[in-house]
Amino acid sequence: MEEILKQILNEIQEMRVGMDDLKQGQNGLEVDIKDLKQGQNGLEVDIKDLKQGQNGLEVDIKDLKQGLYRLEVDIKDLKQGQNRLEIGQEKLQKNLVDSLGFYTDKIVEHIDDKTEALNKRVYKVETEIERLSRQ
Repeated sequence: MEEILKQILNEIQEMRVGMDDLKQGQNGLEVDIKDLKQGQNGLEVDIKDLKQGQNGLEVDIKDLKQGLYRLEVDIKDLKQGQNRLEIGQEKLQKNLVDSLGFYTDKIVEHIDDKTEALNKRVYKVETEIERLSRQ
């Protein structure tokens, strides 16, 4: 009987050792699960940061598209302004040429009138000289 009790005690001690091993294994698993949860929390934070970064990029892209649209409108306005300037310049050049032609004609008429008047005076003087020289 004593032997059986020793054997039972021995088996109980082995079971206790096995239980201790199981408890240590369970503690190790709990630590691993805790580490996994912390890793998962870290991943969730990283995902949240990535989503925020993506939202920031989407806002930046939207701003860039709006800026590009404004640039396109400005370029269109500049081209229209350039066309108006070119048309205005052509009109100005035509008006300038027309005006120069008009004033040139006026100057020529004035010179012709003066020349004609001078020629008449010279003719009168020559005629008078001729008349006087015949006397």
